[in-house]
Amino acid sequence: MEFNGKFSVNKNIDYLNKFFSDINNVIPCLPGIYDIENINDEIKCKIKLDVKDMNIPAMSTITGKIVFKYILNDNSLNVNGSGRIAGSKIKLEINIDYKSNGNISEIKWVSSFDFGLIVKIMNKNKITEVSMKNIDRTMKCIIEKINN
Repeated sequence: MEFNGKFSVNKNIDYLNKFFSDINNVIPCLPGIYDIENINDEIKCKIKLDVKDMNIPAMSTITGKIVFKYILNDNSLNVNGSGRIAGSKIKLEINIDYKSNGNISEIKWVSSFDFGLIVKIMNKNKITEVSMKNIDRTMKCIIEKINN
């Protein structure tokens, strides 16, 4: 599954490079992430996602573990990882690119997720819906943190 979007902020490129260079600015915006360990160039964490909206009896959350790399390049950020959620292998990649025109910057993002067997077990449309809610919350959080 792939999702994408863009938004503008009233910040210049230097500010964005500094903001994204500190993973602590972004981690609080990632839904359900906890028990974070930064080992060398990899981030290991646990994840607990709210899936109540999927209307599966007796299942309101799913949990798992993810390992990812947080790679900052010139005017871009890449988060690339894999793990297991609800016993199923998953892969994720998030790319954020930004460019400035003076003090206004446009940020474009693309995220792709391979949910493995979770898609076969659960309704794909519901997974998309829950994913979009989490992505919307994440982007809103990042925008708020950039603007503070």
